[in-house]
Amino acid sequence: MLKPTSSHLFNLSQEVENNISGVSEEEYTEVLGWIFSKLGIDKFAYVHLEPTPSNNSRISIYSNYPAEWVDTYRKNSLYKSDPVMANTAITAIPFFWNEIPAELDNNPEIFDQSASYGIKQGYTVPIHEPGRAFGSLHLSSEENDPDFPTIVRSNLFIIKTLSVIANQYRPMETTSESNLKLSPREIEFLRWLALGKNYKEIGLIMNITERTVKFHAKQMTEKMDCTNVKQAMIKAVQLNFV
Repeated sequence: MLKPTSSHLFNLSQEVENNISGVSEEEYTEVLGWIFSKLGIDKFAYVHLEPTPSNNSRISIYSNYPAEWVDTYRKNSLYKSDPVMANTAITAIPFFWNEIPAELDNNPEIFDQSASYGIKQGYTVPIHEPGRAFGSLHLSSEENDPDFPTIVRSNLFIIKTLSVIANQYRPMETTSESNLKLSPREIEFLRWLALGKNYKEIGLIMNITERTVKFHAKQMTEKMDCTNVKQAMIKAVQLNFV
């Protein structure tokens, strides 16, 4: 197990940074898995959660956890009931999982599920960004591993540094939003909508009929994969279209 001195910390973080920039998802996971294994930590997960207007947050997981558990977590949207993620969303302070406030730790079943995959005790570093999106690095071990808390406490500085690097260089997933293109006319419609104008007012400003305005609203809702025009407007703001 690696116990880096202060003189080694910079070189260690620099080596990770040099090898993680611009790599594939698989290589990203391999690099992080390699460095944490050097610290004596076998399991890690980097998670990025980005809320969307439809309340179905976009979640990215890069991890060496058992694939079956990651698939289960994704498919069942377990992040919505995970006490670890609930606490991560409201704090910027790293924490051990047994330190989660009682009012948030209301789903012990999820820990029972993860324990069957060797994930029981853990330590999380939240990384909050401007807006509502946030990243988090999770280190974990089996319940009967008495050395895990000591290893974490002995390497807090490098763990926090690696968390920042993991967040900064996380692989960028291609989404439908990244390919979304709006015409100048469509952007103008959304801008007036965001300013609180109603359909009749927008029609007068844009010199089109109210029926055409409603057609634009319907087109925008479908194009932005939303359920209503208000949701489409919020999404447009989040994507910096208006």
